[in-house]
Amino acid sequence: MDKALKANIKELIKSKRGFEFESFISELNLIQYGSDGFQPTRERKDDGAEGLILSTKTIIAAYGPDAFDERKFNKKVNDDFEDYLNKWSSDNPNWIMHYNNALAPTQLRVSNDLEKIAIDRGILTNHISIKGIDQIMHMIENEFSSIQQRAVAKLLGVPRELIVFDHVRNIIQDLISGHGIEQEVPEYKLEVDIEEKIKLNYTDSDVNHALEEYEDLNADGTLKKIWGILSTFQTEEINILKLRIKREFNNENGSFKEKLNTLTNKYALKYSNDDDDFFNYYIRSLLVYCFEQCMIGKKTSSES
Repeated sequence: MDKALKANIKELIKSKRGFEFESFISELNLIQYGSDGFQPTRERKDDGAEGLILSTKTIIAAYGPDAFDERKFNKKVNDDFEDYLNKWSSDNPNWIMHYNNALAPTQLRVSNDLEKIAIDRGILTNHISIKGIDQIMHMIENEFSSIQQRAVAKLLGVPRELIVFDHVRNIIQDLISGHGIEQEVPEYKLEVDIEEKIKLNYTDSDVNHALEEYEDLNADGTLKKIWGILSTFQTEEINILKLRIKREFNNENGSFKEKLNTLTNKYALKYSNDDDDFFNYYIRSLLVYCFEQCMIGKKTSSES
């Protein structure tokens, strides 16, 4: 997950309070497990639980105070755990409390105390834990798919551009994964007359449209943003990406325009989970950037 996106998600979760945080935790589990895998409880009179993960028989609780108060924290945890022992534990041996901030060492040890309470009362449990914001972020980053991560970001109201940048990074990462370095490494940093290159690759009737598309992407800074994303990858990874796109582009049939459109649609279908013009715009921009960098299409005299 992109660092900027991760930081934004973390701060937005920490800002949730009270019922708003409890509702978020329910939605988070619905995103991860689906409506068939997670059963939320009622918002009020929830018997100390936000819901149940059906597959693991895990009761989910949540606590989102305005600020940390050790006495209130311990009371909330113990009250919810008491409800769990009395009303849920006989059928559900796992209990997790989610907390909207970082856990201090003393808070981390509370779960051990809770396990002892259950043992002393002769109640068999399997897993008891308290997850603070760092543990929640680890779960989102490592247990959620990229589609689920984007759903969490949208739920929290993360700026869309951050979501898109992370999505483009995931596309690039997928394209370079599992491919070794080939011996031929094309030159991608040649300066080229883009108008000449467009005229060389498009039919006369399509030249003006292609020029307008390129000028728009250049003027609004989108191509620079693509470069910014690519600049976070290592040189070898970028070479793999470019060779992969070149190979897939050359495997398509038709004119240059038809090949570019086919590859755009193929990537949009593979990487976009919904018909989202904003995501598709950046997929197209990635391919136009590769064209600008002289990797696909006929070469101009300066490239030869």
